[in-house]
Amino acid sequence: MDIVKTQRKLCLFFLMATLFVHNSMMAQRDTLSILHVSDLHVIFNPYAHIPEMMEYRKKKDYHLGESRFRNFLATIPDQTESDLVIATGDLVDFFESRTVDSSITDIQPREFSKLLRDYPTPVLLTLGNHDVFTFDWAENRDYKLLHNQNHVGRARSLWVKNLPCFSEGTYYSKTLQVGKTMYRLIFIDDSFYQFHNNDESKNVPYIDKAQLYWFKDQLNASKDDVEVVFMHIPFGIKSTEKNLANDFFQALGESASLKLIFAGHHHKNIVKTIKLPEGHEILQVQTGALVNDPNNWRVIRLTEQDIKVSLPGQEENELVIKID
Repeated sequence: MDIVKTQRKLCLFFLMATLFVHNSMMAQRDTLSILHVSDLHVIFNPYAHIPEMMEYRKKKDYHLGESRFRNFLATIPDQTESDLVIATGDLVDFFESRTVDSSITDIQPREFSKLLRDYPTPVLLTLGNHDVFTFDWAENRDYKLLHNQNHVGRARSLWVKNLPCFSEGTYYSKTLQVGKTMYRLIFIDDSFYQFHNNDESKNVPYIDKAQLYWFKDQLNASKDDVEVVFMHIPFGIKSTEKNLANDFFQALGESASLKLIFAGHHHKNIVKTIKLPEGHEILQVQTGALVNDPNNWRVIRLTEQDIKVSLPGQEENELVIKID
């Protein structure tokens, strides 16, 4: 029942958003405000997991993940008068892990869904590499924390089962009308990256062929919309050669109306211009890890004329991108 209520809440939000200029109650709304966060690294029921593993995660402040995300949801959406939260991956520290009784538990996606139900603000998500990680612990090794992505299929199925925003899969899009401008928000699943050393196709960020074809269709779905991409692992800015060898990167150049990429992963606040094929350029905005600093959030304001992106932890604009 709770999942159904959450689905209705999201559907109602997007219905209302498309009626901004038609609904008299919302006729004065000319801005859609989105809060962007990333790298939450929430760990539910930490006492069930191997104590040494949890002590190791404390060194990165990951034991604070749940409380910091809850505090954020309880305060910042109201403070900034935001309509929506988008979290770009590493929502949890692992989707399954070894426990103190040597079993493997996979409660994290389910518990994350329960957390979101405690707050009224709609939340949309992308998956990060940690959201499909399996954690284990090996006392006989120098580096005792083991992790792999061997169960990505099952991880994704659990996220789809438990999170309403993934009801159609772990990549999806939403269209929103703001004034006369139609925005297409594209949510990418680039969570997988653990390639073998001899794998020649290990271009990161990686999406498979099915998602690549879908992404191209999204870029070409309308000549009149403005596209904004949300994903976890960003494109590198130093290795142009690697980017050019990446089919996903090549696809970005197919649409001049693609304005921004929002990502996380590196736990740093970074804004860079990326030169795309076909002579286009695009801004890539990374927001630092919320688990490391409660002020690692940005406000994205979509208007009819432009997109405004705030400084981290502030409402003051860092970027203003004009809509042609």
